[in-house]
Amino acid sequence: MQLIIAACAVLGGSSISSSAGSSSDLSGSAEPLRRGHGGRCFTRLFSFGDSITDNGNWIRYARSPGAVARPPYGETFFRRPNGRFCDGRIIIDHIADALGIPFLTPYLAGNTSKDYAHGANFAVGSATALGHDYFRGKKLVAHFTPYSLHWQMSWLKKVLRMLSPEQGPGWSDLMASSLFLIGEIGGNDYNQALFQGRSADEVKTYVPDVVAGISASVAELIGLGAQTVVVPGNFPIGCNPGYLAKFQTNDTAQYDSMGCLRWPNDLTKLHNRALRAELAALARRHHGVAVVYADYYAAAMDLTADPRKHGFGGEPLVSCCGGGGPYNTNLRVHCGMRTATTCRDPYAAVSWDGFHFTDHAYKVIADGVLRGPHAVPPILAKCRRHRP
Repeated sequence: MQLIIAACAVLGGSSISSSAGSSSDLSGSAEPLRRGHGGRCFTRLFSFGDSITDNGNWIRYARSPGAVARPPYGETFFRRPNGRFCDGRIIIDHIADALGIPFLTPYLAGNTSKDYAHGANFAVGSATALGHDYFRGKKLVAHFTPYSLHWQMSWLKKVLRMLSPEQGPGWSDLMASSLFLIGEIGGNDYNQALFQGRSADEVKTYVPDVVAGISASVAELIGLGAQTVVVPGNFPIGCNPGYLAKFQTNDTAQYDSMGCLRWPNDLTKLHNRALRAELAALARRHHGVAVVYADYYAAAMDLTADPRKHGFGGEPLVSCCGGGGPYNTNLRVHCGMRTATTCRDPYAAVSWDGFHFTDHAYKVIADGVLRGPHAVPPILAKCRRHRP
């Protein structure tokens, strides 16, 4: 079970980013938002997802949150564990910082409207795009959180009622002036099956359902009045140390020139192609709404292909914190356990614990979405004071 939960960190991704709308869609809706908000393009930031985005919900609801609640998690920025599956900040932190928004309150840590004055983070470690019933229908054991994307959307509505009790113009203004980040999400839907022995061919059949689940949430946000929604694709899980350790093989044909496993990346590419097509369809149905695809896959592959270009060391497939082996990822000895080891310089590492990236890697990925080229248009294109 611990193996499944560790894998349900989530990973995934595919080809170069594309806005589901045009560049003019984003810049065109920006001008009204700039006025009256102190020069900020967004007054609030709301995020949904899994452990890539979770900043404290998992540790607040799980009876045994595991290693993420222990050092060395959080060591390089916060100096203590705080619920982030990282040595420091995660992508949503870097985005908030660039937008001049304080770090978001995890939904389960808030109590009053003041706690959500700048937005909220609904992401939960091990979360999926689809609910437990879907996986039970596939005769899979649900080792992950029940707080799927649909559940997280219900949390958003509770926060909206706290911020603006009467649904209507108040919600519309609030939604229109906020930035929404959905994901990445969906990686755990595939992790669940793959780590329980299902074949890649079977798991590929889940892709339409997973993408439909994500699309439904995007459509719901738009229906509530959202004007800017960023939806990342999944990371290249075939380059993930956890996958490399779990599915290690002597068949060299299964690896690409960088040492990544081909078949998991093929699954991720399939997911991302379907997601991009669905987001483009949503944008066509909702003119004037910016539905932006963020290409986490390309961003992560750039780090893997040329880590030194971004200031990393030369072993992007080896985790900083782990239990040994060729990838420093032992699926029975997780980062945070007594016998795990941590590298001297997390800043030089791409992977933190075998399933999640380091603060430094997340910063590079976030910059690609904020300033380009991994989102078209980049998020900061909407901000007058932050021209990319």
